[in-house]
Amino acid sequence: MPTALTEAQIRDIEASSPEGLSSQQLVAVFEDADVKFSEANLRRYVQLGLVPRSRRVGHKGKHLGSHGVYPIRAVRRINTIKKLMAERYTIEEIQAKFLTFKDSIETLDEALEELLSAFAAKIEAEEPSPRRDSLYGELQSLRSAADALLSGVYRLEKLLIAGGGAVRPRGGGAASPTELL
Repeated sequence: MPTALTEAQIRDIEASSPEGLSSQQLVAVFEDADVKFSEANLRRYVQLGLVPRSRRVGHKGKHLGSHGVYPIRAVRRINTIKKLMAERYTIEEIQAKFLTFKDSIETLDEALEELLSAFAAKIEAEEPSPRRDSLYGELQSLRSAADALLSGVYRLEKLLIAGGGAVRPRGGGAASPTELL
């Protein structure tokens, strides 16, 4: 029985469900690949802050309610947890050492992309003009600054994790935990 999804499986899931997955779909993704995972595991991972919380998405129409959708990055996060657990890390070790900054960094990345895309759409809606060209130049500068910020944030995170004295627990020989994140 496999302990985690392959990179190809994750890419397929990300491509087919970019808007996210319900808790049932998230569990099914792993069960379909014969990776042991349950809704109870999902709830525990969310409570511990290892997996991002779902967001409520309403249905069109009157009185149709809403349902929770987990961001697609939850699949990668759960997969990383499964790999680290297969390497004999405990949930507490994973929580303390390896996923400390992940949610904040991913939220920053997504927020920057959403903001820059909104700017691009607004600029695109303008008539061609020197002003519009200038705005595109400003947007390009912002994209470069955002890329530099995120690169620095990821680099600092890796340095902090690597410098944290992480020792291979009770086993070893597999990839470094920071390589899996």
